[in-house]
Amino acid sequence: MYNGRRMKRYSVLTRLYMGTRYSVSGLICALKQEQAFEFEAIALMILCAVLLCLRPGFLIFTALVGAWMLVMALELVNSAVERAFDLIDMKFHPQIKAGKDMLSAAVFLMISFNVFLWCLFLLWFVR
Repeated sequence: MYNGRRMKRYSVLTRLYMGTRYSVSGLICALKQEQAFEFEAIALMILCAVLLCLRPGFLIFTALVGAWMLVMALELVNSAVERAFDLIDMKFHPQIKAGKDMLSAAVFLMISFNVFLWCLFLLWFVR
């Protein structure tokens, strides 16, 4: 929280190092504590293995892996906001439930888009 004082400034390399450290810590935390994120990480490994076998080309490989990484990024946002909601009120509250459901729906939409994308790719690849 900003308290009127100047924030400490870091060198570019220190900032890069610290940011990377925090990001890796967040990924490890998500893998250990969020089952959905763990499943999505396993799915990413399987999808990469399938793509390496099919050898589709760099751009298609990057697009398909990137699209799945968007699912994982959205899952991280979902998990983080759900934790913040839980800090606000652990009891049932219809507004908090609605917010959690909307976050879940966003992940669902992204997964649905990926299923569609992969079906298109496989249909195109088989031809």
